[in-house]
Amino acid sequence: MKWGIIAGGRFGDDMEDSFRIAAEIGFDGLEIPFNQREWQSELIASREGVRRLLRLSERYGLEMPSCIAGRYNLRGFPDDDPEVRAEAVELMLHLIDMCAEAGIRRILVAFFGRQQMSGDEGIERAIEGIGRCAPKAESRGVTLALEGTVPARTFLEIIDRIGSEAVGVYYDIGNAVWLGYDGPAEVRVLHDAGGLAQVHVKDMTREKRNVAPGEGDVDWDAVGAALREIGWEDYLVLETPVGNDPRGDNARYLGYLRDRIEG
Repeated sequence: MKWGIIAGGRFGDDMEDSFRIAAEIGFDGLEIPFNQREWQSELIASREGVRRLLRLSERYGLEMPSCIAGRYNLRGFPDDDPEVRAEAVELMLHLIDMCAEAGIRRILVAFFGRQQMSGDEGIERAIEGIGRCAPKAESRGVTLALEGTVPARTFLEIIDRIGSEAVGVYYDIGNAVWLGYDGPAEVRVLHDAGGLAQVHVKDMTREKRNVAPGEGDVDWDAVGAALREIGWEDYLVLETPVGNDPRGDNARYLGYLRDRIEG
């Protein structure tokens, strides 16, 4: 298994600090953010920014396995406004190109808040938007990894309808708790169907609080057993709480999760 962590906000605002501290802690990779309303300021949004990310990746010996497109929680594919939906497609086509140039092979496409796939209409809009982006993703070797509030079986139906090998699921072990899903079982279902693209690991309470690993309601023994059973060797990416001691906290979180998941 490889271990990564989300860059955005975990180690301050400077991207070099994120690379440096994550490498010092012992992570294998860093998940690059694409979250801001003013998306042009994100490094991954421009070729100049991509060049800087590649320099930092080489300097600190960290991979960039994925990009977290949290912006899509604000202006995404299921939006009621057709102009927003058109913008979401256009921006994703650009992001696919930038990620391919950076060597980033997965884009987490977020469906939460106002942009969650709620009801048939929201799902249909998501399928239409992702379907328009999938050919570009295929051509650039990038996977569009969907994360949201629907269960694994619904995600698999969505993927089947889109009909592209460039679409998968970014499964979040912590979110399964507050959504009332059996996370380990869903991981098995997604993996067996060939739909598991990447995994977020964090601890959550049933009341939807993101807490330190071991302090929430995730059954880490069951999670570890499921991941070992399916032979997962790819990235597990921490989405842990932001605290006053990010270096010490995340070093501790990484050690705890490795012990419980790797066995």
